[in-house]
Amino acid sequence: MKILLVDDEKTEREGIRYLIGRFQFPLLVEEAHNGKAAFEYIQKNNDIDILLTDVKMPYMDGLELAKRVNDFNSNVVIIIFSAYGEFDYARRACEASAVNYLLKPIEVDEFKTVMERVIDICRKRKRQQDQREYLRNSDKKLWLHRLINSKDSLEEIVDILKEQHGINLENKYIRFVSVETRDNYFEKNEEAFERILRGNLEQNYETINLYPNLSYIMIYSSSNINDEKTESEIRKLYIGLTENKTEKFSIIVGTKFYGVKHFGDKLRELDEAIKDTFSYFCGIIYISRTNFKDIGSVEEQLQIKESVMRSIDDRNMEAVKKQLFVYLKRLEEEKSSSAFYVKYLMLDIVKAIFQAYETYNEAIIWQAANDIMQSNDLKSMEGILEKIIDEMSEKNADLLPDVSQSVSEIKRVIKNEYMNDIGLEQIADRVCLTPAYVSFIFKKETGSNLVKYLTDYRMQKAKELLEKSNRKIVDICRLCGYQNQSYFNKLFKNYYGITPKQYREQ
Repeated sequence: MKILLVDDEKTEREGIRYLIGRFQFPLLVEEAHNGKAAFEYIQKNNDIDILLTDVKMPYMDGLELAKRVNDFNSNVVIIIFSAYGEFDYARRACEASAVNYLLKPIEVDEFKTVMERVIDICRKRKRQQDQREYLRNSDKKLWLHRLINSKDSLEEIVDILKEQHGINLENKYIRFVSVETRDNYFEKNEEAFERILRGNLEQNYETINLYPNLSYIMIYSSSNINDEKTESEIRKLYIGLTENKTEKFSIIVGTKFYGVKHFGDKLRELDEAIKDTFSYFCGIIYISRTNFKDIGSVEEQLQIKESVMRSIDDRNMEAVKKQLFVYLKRLEEEKSSSAFYVKYLMLDIVKAIFQAYETYNEAIIWQAANDIMQSNDLKSMEGILEKIIDEMSEKNADLLPDVSQSVSEIKRVIKNEYMNDIGLEQIADRVCLTPAYVSFIFKKETGSNLVKYLTDYRMQKAKELLEKSNRKIVDICRLCGYQNQSYFNKLFKNYYGITPKQYREQ
């Protein structure tokens, strides 16, 4: 807390500062020698909790100062002191919303009593302010969730965000960025994530933590969003997450657009990129760099993929190498291809190879994916692919279990154990597969992220228990696999727009 001492006599200010130190009040002390200087300080800094001011001063007296400060910021607690103890001064002080009125010379015991009371008032106000801010932020997050998930008109939501939360999206340039982790990072590290964002993003933004492992960042600006600035900030964000010991995450940077009418299309674009992202890749992906018209016809791409896939099914890795190398050589000669497109095409091929062979050492898979994405030219990519293919050939392993059967088993585990503290690793252990492979086949087969599916299932069960049982909400929370009721309440509200208690009472 911070107190501003206002008196034109330096000795008086020093005396009060001494008493504050003597009683060890938890206050940072600022000083001003008249009312005009004090009000200018408060206008500029707006961080004063307590104003202790004399009445008689040049330029602006204490009563006028108290009135102006109260009009400017009614949260400032005001104390007026003076050598004049007449009732009229006291009455006018009360009209100026002064908390107390002290006479000069100040009595030590009276000063102590008044300051203890004032500090207690400040603490209560701070708690109330924190509670209001928490509720405001919760409401803001809810409307941002609705903005992301709404299939209806967005105008009403945009108006509410503007009027109630100061988020003006009208006539703005917007860009979505997604951060997807392989664990439930945002469930336990939401505050840490917000700190990392504040430390690295200078542009206007809002965050929507949609699932425990998926967060959207919405960057918006009145002027066109600078690509270089965005790339620099995203790179800093990546480093910040890495230093925060966040492992196995992908950042996908969407294309910028103008106006909220494009929300749906751009979110679908981002969702498709998330769904199609190589399950083992950790890094930054820019959607704008993957959309090219000079990469050959769709028919040609399908033919290449189908040909390679047939060779993989036949376990003919030499044919795979030959087909890929011929294709890469032609692209190099034509110099008409996008490096990013080629990387994605090769990742699709590598996914198929890993899917066909039981060599799911996660470290190897991650390394292969990152090597491909970070390769600088077609020649280096060719070397990486040759190494992967040769290693697969040497393994000569049996085919993996049927994908559909494996996904059915995963769903069975979720159905039987959703009430327990389970995640990707525990589910993978139950079905005797690696976490990476479970994540991959589940998304491939269902089109849904496994963590999202588990969360959706738990929320549905929570709703059923609220409707059909009289169990306490804390018990329902635990029966749905959540130990933290506060997080459960927040997640439920994100899904259904109201808290579990409100849902039961409606």
